[in-house]
Amino acid sequence: MRPIATFLIILLSIFVAAMGIGTVKSAAVIYLAPSTGRVGTSVSVSGTGFLATDTTCTLSSSAISSTACIMSSEGLTGGFTIANVPPGAYVVEAMGDQDDIAQALLNVNGAAQLGLSPATGQPGTQISIVASGFLPNDATCSISSVPAGVILAGTSACVIPSGTGTPTGGFTVGNALPGQYVIVVTGDQGDSAQAILNIR
Repeated sequence: MRPIATFLIILLSIFVAAMGIGTVKSAAVIYLAPSTGRVGTSVSVSGTGFLATDTTCTLSSSAISSTACIMSSEGLTGGFTIANVPPGAYVVEAMGDQDDIAQALLNVNGAAQLGLSPATGQPGTQISIVASGFLPNDATCSISSVPAGVILAGTSACVIPSGTGTPTGGFTVGNALPGQYVIVVTGDQGDSAQAILNIR
């Protein structure tokens, strides 16, 4: 091989190495643990492949709340709580401060359910709640209405036995005008369910 050809090959090799051509860089990836859960579930996030120049990070999704995210030399760590959203699949996105992004799928299942017995009444009617599917780590629960004032003051009672996810209780209908009103039962882990009360 002629010296000039050898020189050109060496020069081209240096150029390719400098430009990173032919080098495959791994994309950023995040993992959710667990990747499936109910409203109120705590989820841990770990990630790799982010830029070494990232110093901070954020987590975002329509299905998450109470987020935390830390970027270190070992990668991304963080977590969030599944927000009170309908069951379904949601995209969780992690972004470094250098605009590098990774995504993972979060499956939300097992929404809490609420029924009223009876579902129709008038002022003074005693209403019992029939609820299920709340988080097993709920320790307390409460009953409210939208708008407020449908429940007679001092008559609301809600109990959720530890580990059952099944609230029990009830209330007395207050002095509300005829119409439809939303009754909400909320667990102390942020999960909730709604039902319609008809007042005649």
